[in-house]
Amino acid sequence: MTPQQIEYVLTLSEEKSFSKAAQRLYITQPSLSQFIKNLEGEIGAQLFDRSTFPIRLTPAGEVFVEAAGKIKAVEEELYDHIADLSNLKTGNLKIGTSPFRASCLLPKSIAEFHKKYPGVSIHIMEDEKASLEKAALEGSIDLYIGTGPFDERVFYTEALAEEQLYLAVPGDCLYNNELQSFQVSSQDIKYDTVNLHKTPSVDLAKFQTEQFIFQQHKQKLSSLALEICESYNFEPKIILYSDRLETAFSWVLAGIGLSFLPDFLIRFGNYEKHPIYYKIDYPEATRHLYVAYRKNRYLSRVAVEYIAVLKQLIGYGTWNISE
Repeated sequence: MTPQQIEYVLTLSEEKSFSKAAQRLYITQPSLSQFIKNLEGEIGAQLFDRSTFPIRLTPAGEVFVEAAGKIKAVEEELYDHIADLSNLKTGNLKIGTSPFRASCLLPKSIAEFHKKYPGVSIHIMEDEKASLEKAALEGSIDLYIGTGPFDERVFYTEALAEEQLYLAVPGDCLYNNELQSFQVSSQDIKYDTVNLHKTPSVDLAKFQTEQFIFQQHKQKLSSLALEICESYNFEPKIILYSDRLETAFSWVLAGIGLSFLPDFLIRFGNYEKHPIYYKIDYPEATRHLYVAYRKNRYLSRVAVEYIAVLKQLIGYGTWNISE
């Protein structure tokens, strides 16, 4: 396989459209179609089923793409070794994380890292846990930032920080008046105030008649939120499911329902207005945030340096919220 063959086939398999793939590759659609046709003639097998919409890989195409991905990963690992020899003047760093962490947690660390190493190109993959783990195993990303758990047989993990869940309640909820002594503000959470530590956790059963906003079933936070409610002996009335925590936050703020939100969203989301927050007395409401990377794979110096920056800003408490 040539680098061009790998790039063209992988791009077409991702886009599932000759026109979209051609646009992404900066070539014409007829040129891409002829290239793929020539390649299929060369290997003696059809790679794409063009009778469907969108187009899809044939069994031979799936084998080709799997092999192409492995070759690309080996090439990128080689480039990482070479980049290390150039004192980080060049290089690539591929990070995988959830959409909300990409928007709320990473910007400051990326900006700081770019100041130190402006020649390094950074790519962010935003997806759900299963896809990110697969990407880390295949070498599509160097680092995966998430809450785990991680299979220790295949991943190394380094702890970054603790992530705390809070119950977010619309300001016009009737129960807020009688529960004022249990409320904490966004400022308490951002600055880890004395009031945050002194305020007791709320009895979630007080809200059992209220309407809730949950994450989609496939997301871990959804099952955790359900466990929390069940520990208080009630089944939540779920009226909406959201793919993104930022959306759930907006819906709570609009008065649609209650939701469980992590403190990283509250601290780093740059929101001017906030709902009412309540602490939760449930052990798993405190989650550990890790950076994970695959065992038996070369970890570039670029990745090592980025981990150090991230730890300094988050894990070691030097992230200045006011900046």
